[in-house]
Amino acid sequence: MSTELLPAARIQVDDQTMREAQETIALPDVKDAVLVLRFPDGTERELPTKLETLLGDAVRALIQQGSVSMGQLPEELTSTVAADLLSVSRPTLMKWVRDGEIDSYRVGSHTRFRREVVLAKKAEIAARQRTAFNELRAFDDEFGEDFTD
Repeated sequence: MSTELLPAARIQVDDQTMREAQETIALPDVKDAVLVLRFPDGTERELPTKLETLLGDAVRALIQQGSVSMGQLPEELTSTVAADLLSVSRPTLMKWVRDGEIDSYRVGSHTRFRREVVLAKKAEIAARQRTAFNELRAFDDEFGEDFTD
């Protein structure tokens, strides 16, 4: 599999655009708004939800951090990139491979991961964390007063 690296596109954002973005994001009902494309003939089409979310997240990151970098993950990931995406150390990731907790394959002496497998594992981890957090909140609701001073 060969990969061609293309130069990254750079988009400069001026101060006025930043102010407009801040004002727009600050609107009270912005989370319930729907982005719409209006064509020259007057027809309109709503943006797909995932694209709308992507654009909203990019604008929020730009406002909060002053810059944003976007890109698609390659189909094949190294163990270092996969571990970073999963927020675990590389040794932990390799233990998961040995224990059969995540699928991988070898390219020569190197371990590689399919993007979909890593993203599915990431979603699984997030779901377990949400469940554990909700259980902790329920426990606190039931017994929290017993642990206060």
